[in-house]
Amino acid sequence: GLDRWLRQPLVFIAALLSSAVHAADDKPVLYWCLDHFPRFHEFQRPDRPVGASVDLMQELARRAGFTIEFSPRTPVARCFRQMASGEADLMTNLNDTPERQALMQMFPYSERIPESLYQRGDDPRSINQLSQLEHLTLATVRNYAYHPDLMTLIRHLGPNRQVEVASIAAGFDVLAKGRVDGLIVPRFSSLDYLYNTPRLHLKFKRAPLMLKTATPQFIYIGFSRHSRHAKLAGVIERTIAEMMADGTVSRLYAPDAGQTDLSI
Repeated sequence: GLDRWLRQPLVFIAALLSSAVHAADDKPVLYWCLDHFPRFHEFQRPDRPVGASVDLMQELARRAGFTIEFSPRTPVARCFRQMASGEADLMTNLNDTPERQALMQMFPYSERIPESLYQRGDDPRSINQLSQLEHLTLATVRNYAYHPDLMTLIRHLGPNRQVEVASIAAGFDVLAKGRVDGLIVPRFSSLDYLYNTPRLHLKFKRAPLMLKTATPQFIYIGFSRHSRHAKLAGVIERTIAEMMADGTVSRLYAPDAGQTDLSI
């Protein structure tokens, strides 16, 4: 009789633990496709990203009631293909375009920072007016979604005045070789690249021109339109809005938390 009485609390506790594990297992698992982006989501280890976006997505998952599964380091173009097929559910740090709207629902969560214009370090021109761009040949980065107003301005230069490059590194390379007069790139991701490439420290300078447009643009979390968990879209959208309103996003992305303007 005594043994049975002693065992009853243990059985009860075991049942509670089993129920909790089962409840956790019942959470939807959403697959987040991501590449390596300095400070936001970095693969310092091959199996586990770190950074402000990782903290943000984990908090979003906790509040919205799902579990995050991280992809291995995956090129952005492949992530877009996975979003189109429904193999991936989520992407982050996105700029909005009609093409992306066709693939995913876009939920804004932070205002983006304007791009920077770089010149060669020995270029004597001080570029501080948009009108000066009319006389330049400029490089832009492929698959980076620039603000529509800025792209309209660049397209007006004509096809022979714009060079599209595959990456920030390639952009600085064509600028160093004199093939273009300027390079328009995301501000802090370009700073990260230059900081981590000592041989380039004195080769370039940032133009004083501010590329801020009249219409603000935001950074977005994308949710695949072909996700198996489509019913979570509304919950995710509301939760992101709550995290913006209560200061969670600004706290995680504050400068002392390692914020950059990184978006794609």
